[in-house]
Amino acid sequence: MPYTISEVIVLFFTYSVVGWLWETVYCSLKDHQYAYRGFLFGPYCPVYGFTITTILITTYRVRDNIILLFIVGMIVASVFEYVASLFLEKVFHMKLWDYSDLWGNLQGRIAPQISLFWGIGVVILVRYIQPFIQRVINWEEGWIHGMLALLIVVGMGTDTVLTMISIKHFHMTTKQWDQRINAFQEQLRERVKKALPEERQLRRHQLEHWDQTFVDHLQKHPGTALSWNERRMIKSFPKMKVLDAKRFNKVKQHLSNK
Repeated sequence: MPYTISEVIVLFFTYSVVGWLWETVYCSLKDHQYAYRGFLFGPYCPVYGFTITTILITTYRVRDNIILLFIVGMIVASVFEYVASLFLEKVFHMKLWDYSDLWGNLQGRIAPQISLFWGIGVVILVRYIQPFIQRVINWEEGWIHGMLALLIVVGMGTDTVLTMISIKHFHMTTKQWDQRINAFQEQLRERVKKALPEERQLRRHQLEHWDQTFVDHLQKHPGTALSWNERRMIKSFPKMKVLDAKRFNKVKQHLSNK
């Protein structure tokens, strides 16, 4: 392998931070508001770290061939993005990105346009950015001999455990909100049945637009507030969907402001 274990760990951490910076700056500019784009608590996106570190290892022998570098980088990055999306869906019942509106997408997880972007990004990264980062890592290794790698493993490992606990709580909270919304919809249906003729049209309108009616209801009966991290997740990933709490998805943006 072209890198030592400690170098791989530091590279993973470095590109996780770089990925977080890229996502945060890009999405903040696109959405015209600050977006803390990290699934974990810390300022890093591990999917970037895993993807780019794997690309650096798999493209090491072809790094001087731009075409092969582009193709291998595009394939590896797309596979990682697909697997990461599938993992989040199956383990956490969440979908943080959705490319369903892009041509040629595969289950909304990956799309040709995004894969092309990955390929171009890999070429720029490997040819122009990685040499500088490698010099910094070599200097660091000469001074502290792998201690940074140990701190990264402990720090990110702890963060991962805390995040999994937080996401499990978030999932339970979304299902509780979904149950409350379902009960509220049943109340609206009962009101339609019992409404006087002159009230029936209003009650039907409230039922048809139950999400806005529920939001108005929350002004007087706020319920349990979401935690800081839960609000942060909703604001940072506006396209996020909780797959088994569909009613919650329609009112989540309002709840994130509570």
